[in-house]
Amino acid sequence: MSDQSERLLEELDGLRLHADHYRTLLDDSSDPIFSFYPDGTYRYVNRAFAVGVEMPVDQIIGHRIWDVFSPDEADKRFAVVKKVFAEGVTVEIEVRVPVSTGDQYYLTTAKPVFDPDGGVESVICTSKNITSRMLAELALKEEHDRLQRALEEIDTLSGLLPLCASCHSVRDDEGYWAQLEAYVQEHTRAQFTHTICPDCAAEIYPDLQLPR
Repeated sequence: MSDQSERLLEELDGLRLHADHYRTLLDDSSDPIFSFYPDGTYRYVNRAFAVGVEMPVDQIIGHRIWDVFSPDEADKRFAVVKKVFAEGVTVEIEVRVPVSTGDQYYLTTAKPVFDPDGGVESVICTSKNITSRMLAELALKEEHDRLQRALEEIDTLSGLLPLCASCHSVRDDEGYWAQLEAYVQEHTRAQFTHTICPDCAAEIYPDLQLPR
């Protein structure tokens, strides 16, 4: 075997070693990593991606994105991949992955991989699980919406109300006078029911021994 052949074999062995090293790093990553061919076929997925979609690796690599996700979700994702292939730009997208344990949310970054001629050879994606953040944001939004609905249902009185010292009628913002009960019921959710206080009862019904 010539020296040149030996050098080539050594270089090939070195390349294989590097390839195995980087593949191990990718496969052992806790973040989903995957790449595409231009037609939406998965070129590579790591174990984290396979676990995230609850499918074996060999049922994903070599299959198209529509074999993994529902048509609507696949179309949404592939639109991003297609843009990266066409424009050679990096794109970020937030995606939802429905699984048996509940929806998982990811922030996915899709980057172009260029060939020697400057064309996009493939698109490689890395995803970060943001489920905790998304669930917290959804819970905060639900609480905000609940409080907003509560505020919309409550009319509050504020400021100074002109009150007649004699009949206790209230003058509204337009200058009209109304009974206090009517004004409060119109501007709040309070409703009145009638009773009699002990002082008035003693004055009106002095012969009755009413509890005070």
